[in-house]
Amino acid sequence: MEPIQKEITELLLLSAKTEKPAKYKDLKKYIGTNYDFTGLSVPTQRAIFKKGFSFSGLLAAKQLEIWDMLWKTSNQYEIMTFALMFVSRQLKAFEPVVIWDITREWVGKVDNWAHSDQLSTIYADLLEIEPDLIYAQYSIWNKSINPWERRQSLVGLLNYSKLRKKILPFEKLSLMLLVLLKDENYFVQKGVGWTLREMGNVYPDETLALLTGNIAIINPTAFTAAIEKLTIANKEQLKQLRKAARKKLPE
Repeated sequence: MEPIQKEITELLLLSAKTEKPAKYKDLKKYIGTNYDFTGLSVPTQRAIFKKGFSFSGLLAAKQLEIWDMLWKTSNQYEIMTFALMFVSRQLKAFEPVVIWDITREWVGKVDNWAHSDQLSTIYADLLEIEPDLIYAQYSIWNKSINPWERRQSLVGLLNYSKLRKKILPFEKLSLMLLVLLKDENYFVQKGVGWTLREMGNVYPDETLALLTGNIAIINPTAFTAAIEKLTIANKEQLKQLRKAARKKLPE
């Protein structure tokens, strides 16, 4: 093990000795990762990261180089999380294309929703600054055999719409969404629902029309996520509409 990886791993193991039991009995299974997993809570991870490491005093560019190396070579879930924390917190310290050139490769190593969502936060911020560059990559990921890349082509569009200062036109958002409407992967479908929900916050009428027009074929997982923020009345109306529409589908 490289010295830096050893240093961070030892910090993780030391913290684990005093960590409170997790909310979920099997936190690793809940997150869904196959990477080595210490099981530290998010507040504990943040505390370790805030305290810093032996290389935290180096120039930001050198630290980015180290975190990129750690992301690519480590099989420790929390170390990979620290890499994402560094990029998220230092995003404004670099030219967007510098961060993009490095982190666009990171999605290839994702195997869980937590890392995927953290990447989406970074990608969505970059999309606001370099929309043409990032959207072009999303168009490729949208048709990828890797489900985590397909998921990024959706969740990375908006992440949380309330955080966005600039938002793509509805047509560009819906173009990505419609391609994956019938995707068979559970986490992609969660991304479909997430994106519909966030699109509804900024394009309510257009999104409702899209949802209504595809009400019979939308996956149950996506449908549940898409309507979770709607009023009780609107939820019930869409549920009844969906029920009637699905009865008309061929057996």
